[in-house]
Amino acid sequence: MSAQLGKSASSEASVLTQASRQLFQRVPPIPAGIDLVGKTVLVTGSNVGLGLECARHFLALRPRQLIMATRSLEKGEAAAAQLRAQFPAASITVMHLDMASVQSVQAFAAQCRREVDGRIDVAVLNAGLATETFVRVDEGRGRETTLQVNYLSTALLSILLLPKMMPSASSPDPARLSIVTSDASLGAKLKDPGDGKSILDSIDRDDTSDGFQRYSESKLLVNMFAAKLAERVPNQDCVINFCNPGATKGTAFTRHIETRLMKVVFGLILGILGRTPVDASRIYVHATLVLGGESHGSYTDWLVRPWPIFMYSNRLGDKLWSETMEELRFANVDGVLDFTPLSLAFFPAIYL
Repeated sequence: MSAQLGKSASSEASVLTQASRQLFQRVPPIPAGIDLVGKTVLVTGSNVGLGLECARHFLALRPRQLIMATRSLEKGEAAAAQLRAQFPAASITVMHLDMASVQSVQAFAAQCRREVDGRIDVAVLNAGLATETFVRVDEGRGRETTLQVNYLSTALLSILLLPKMMPSASSPDPARLSIVTSDASLGAKLKDPGDGKSILDSIDRDDTSDGFQRYSESKLLVNMFAAKLAERVPNQDCVINFCNPGATKGTAFTRHIETRLMKVVFGLILGILGRTPVDASRIYVHATLVLGGESHGSYTDWLVRPWPIFMYSNRLGDKLWSETMEELRFANVDGVLDFTPLSLAFFPAIYL
């Protein structure tokens, strides 16, 4: 587990180590014998890039159903058409999910409860963004978009999906939930705002951070949240980890970068160091299907790696959890987490 790897966190976070891994280490193939027969899988942000290639990897393993969650139904259906042509026997469902909208996140989770037959066995929360400009969403507290999409909505969706992923008599194995993070989080730091002050409010200020800093912080928050969530969900019910696909070329990652110079810089870096989307998305398959209970609460690629350096101080994890749960209280997240597989047997209409 990542919690025991603190001694190597600094070396793992170094630019040299990350560049060396990108250039000289190949993502291993998926071992023979692994399949998804009879299982339902969900991938968010799956109409382009890593999400689309992840969906393709999963379809090759013959799931019962693939759910593609996309912000644009039109683009999602176009991507699904490509996949159906390649996998004509596959059952593919496209659902609308806009991570900038908490109402959309709630509606998506409710749709999954209503319409997905049985449980969701595997979920990869891949949707995210990086942007230079500081723009607030127009719902709730009006949080900055990167913070909302990459962290708050991701945390909300993680919680709301969990009851639909619990083991049952027909599906007794642990489900798998993997939240996509980034190596940008490895050296990221948060300032302690002090007693009575909010971590989220201290980050959510347009005079304190640039786009890359906001992105790095949002991914660090995801890691901290997922580690705390894993403390509350036994790995025999659901294995929760956060996986890093690393630098990847040929995706839409830079679509929100407006400065031409920054586009050129990122293009050069990704062109030199970046994996292909096919290779990088295979990391998602390792995180969900190859790694086992040892990855619960851990930072992974195809192996369990150390957490970001900041997490070993463990100064703000509990405070961030409390703030996050308070911010998401409108969705009854405390009540959603207060479940067991036994309770689902008595309240199937609510959760399934």
